[in-house]
Amino acid sequence: MEYTGNCLKLLSFWAINGELKLSALKGQLEEMKAMGLRGTVFHPRYYPGRPAYMSGAYLDILSEIILYAGQLEMEFWIYDENGWPSGSADGHVLEHFPDSRCEWLNYRNGEVVLEGKAGFNTFRRDEMAYFIEYTYDGYRKGLSEEAFSCVTGFFSDEVGFLDGHGVSVNMGGIPWCPEAEEVYGQLRGRKLRDDWKLLFTEGEGYEEVRLAYWKILGDILSDAFYKPVNQWCEAHGKRYTAHLKGEETLFFQTSCSGSLYQNLKQINVPAVDALERYPGNHYYPRTVSSLSRQFSDGRCMAEALGGSGWGLSPADLENYVDWLAESGIDTIAFHLWQYQADSASVRDWPPNIPRGLSWKDAASAVFGKLYRKWDNRLHKPRPVLLVAPERGVQAQFDPADAIALNEHNGSGTPDSRSGKISRAFSRFAEHCYEQGIPFDVTSERILEEHGHVEDGVLRIGKAVYSAVICGDGAWFLEEQIREQAKAAGIWYEAGEWQWHYTGHGGNQILLEEKECHIPWRGCEDTEGEWRIRSLDPLEGIRAGETQLIGEEKEGNVVYTIPDSVKKSFLKNGEISLRWEACPEGENAPFVYLEGNFGVKSTEGFREKDRHQWETAGDFYLTDIREDEVDVRDLCASGFPFCRTYVEMESLHFAGADGKLRFDKTGLHADCMAVMLDGDTQLRYCWGPEWELAGIKQGIHRTVIRLIPSTFNTYGPHHHIDGDRHLTSPMQYSGEKGFADAPDAPSFTLTDKWHFVKFGI
Repeated sequence: MEYTGNCLKLLSFWAINGELKLSALKGQLEEMKAMGLRGTVFHPRYYPGRPAYMSGAYLDILSEIILYAGQLEMEFWIYDENGWPSGSADGHVLEHFPDSRCEWLNYRNGEVVLEGKAGFNTFRRDEMAYFIEYTYDGYRKGLSEEAFSCVTGFFSDEVGFLDGHGVSVNMGGIPWCPEAEEVYGQLRGRKLRDDWKLLFTEGEGYEEVRLAYWKILGDILSDAFYKPVNQWCEAHGKRYTAHLKGEETLFFQTSCSGSLYQNLKQINVPAVDALERYPGNHYYPRTVSSLSRQFSDGRCMAEALGGSGWGLSPADLENYVDWLAESGIDTIAFHLWQYQADSASVRDWPPNIPRGLSWKDAASAVFGKLYRKWDNRLHKPRPVLLVAPERGVQAQFDPADAIALNEHNGSGTPDSRSGKISRAFSRFAEHCYEQGIPFDVTSERILEEHGHVEDGVLRIGKAVYSAVICGDGAWFLEEQIREQAKAAGIWYEAGEWQWHYTGHGGNQILLEEKECHIPWRGCEDTEGEWRIRSLDPLEGIRAGETQLIGEEKEGNVVYTIPDSVKKSFLKNGEISLRWEACPEGENAPFVYLEGNFGVKSTEGFREKDRHQWETAGDFYLTDIREDEVDVRDLCASGFPFCRTYVEMESLHFAGADGKLRFDKTGLHADCMAVMLDGDTQLRYCWGPEWELAGIKQGIHRTVIRLIPSTFNTYGPHHHIDGDRHLTSPMQYSGEKGFADAPDAPSFTLTDKWHFVKFGI
């Protein structure tokens, strides 16, 4: 039984943790069906062996259960292990190969040493062949013929290097096996032992050594386990699904399996393990939906919500499924459904979904809503391909850095060369998602070995792409496919899709004191006019020893600083200004120095809250260097008082819905003006949507003018709360009033400056 087509398949991950009783098992299948689940993954887990695992009695009961699931029109998947990870055959592999060892390299006292322990070994082809014979052939021969024909497929869990427990994350080591050493010699024409120090240290040729070795390890794992299991399943008309450990990031996956892409490419229903209660990144679920679109039929799976806890609500579950489904995953197995609800099961990576939850009676309504939302909407075109720098990460991978990782979700990626490449790509994938770019992902190797350009598009297997964006740090061994894509005009670098500063509409600094001596820390030939702008007439103003003459412009009084005076300021490294208020006029006028310069704080900026920065000053001026402007933080980059705009450029993709979406992550501005493809027409957008409608589908060269909060011009900059939702005249003088918080001090001003965040 299999649900086919573009529909959502919600399954239980059925933890068989008690004695097999036919009536109880059938009753729980009926519960699942009534709740709206479309199938189950039968998972022996802390199984007590009554009857014995894989015994005749065990398989006889399972046959009846499978047939009953078929009568209920439910998918039935078999988890291929008793416990996890897969590959041990409930300990029988090690019983059959009692001398089996897991071995790895480590770096101690300046030397590479070989270490090991007893255990089944996924690098051993004979051991994995025995695992297939014991488990897969065991089910084929032991189940009734009719029951076996009703099995949807088989499920493997966290098969990685050696016995699945990462030696890099736990010990800072690197997996080893005799075959890897032999293949290295054949591939490189050198002995591994002459080079293996470069797996841990940087020396001449270390990148090539690491690339070769991690490729060899990943290929052995793929050839010994994933490929033959998938071949067995397809030979017997079965689906095969599996997830690795460490899918979340490129850095994490290197330590666990070398290459996610190369291993899961072998599988007809590739899967990921999605832990915890809240959605993760938008990279790793797309790895498997992309691989399935490219090399299979689009079906892919997630083992979902493991360890999400007893606080999981219907809203949490719906949000989580939406995240996975939007990424193209059509089959979701909820971890776990506990067969026996005892005290131990309460603590076993809870919760029991949905059977053990307080809202179980609402489950059918929750699942029904999800089916209505996602059926026939899962497999959508994704015409853009991101190339993940998998090799780039491997070439710089130092296993000692992996110890910092959280081995459950991969958080804690280090600030090493390899870690930086991995984190940068993860951020870029999120940026693409937030921009609304419909993307798949691949690796450098997949692209080289399976990609070809034809009729102006790139094809990988069954998938077709009209644009290819290469992640920073990617490492190519062949240039042909890149050159073809460039010639077709469909190749882009990641940097082209990220904002780059191109200019500004004028900058300023508030001259708060009547006499100002502002340091200049720039070059002596900065171009552009400088002027003083006052909202009110002044009694007088001097720039150095030069008395300035004002003229009224746009309701303000403007005093132009002579170029000779400006040059002397730049040469001397200080801007000296003095102004006097009119005796009969405004005694605290707003006066600004305007020009082409950056305003920096010697103390830097710290976050006051999610909305604002705070700094003690003092401020100095400098020239604006295009390559030094961080568009994510324009206040720190020299524009804290800006009242006009900062301009930047990037490529953008408008989807089939005609919308151009801007990445709202870290977007701090009042609004933006947008110009497309060289057209000077300004289109405006603002939050919370930050999108333009009515745009032609495809790629657009986009220039934006980011417009800051007016608070940054007028303040009150020194009020203890900065930008409050209610602002009165007293907040400029410091007298506590009704607009202040009840617990505010009697005098509400501080020496510190406050600015609303500005950047994208």
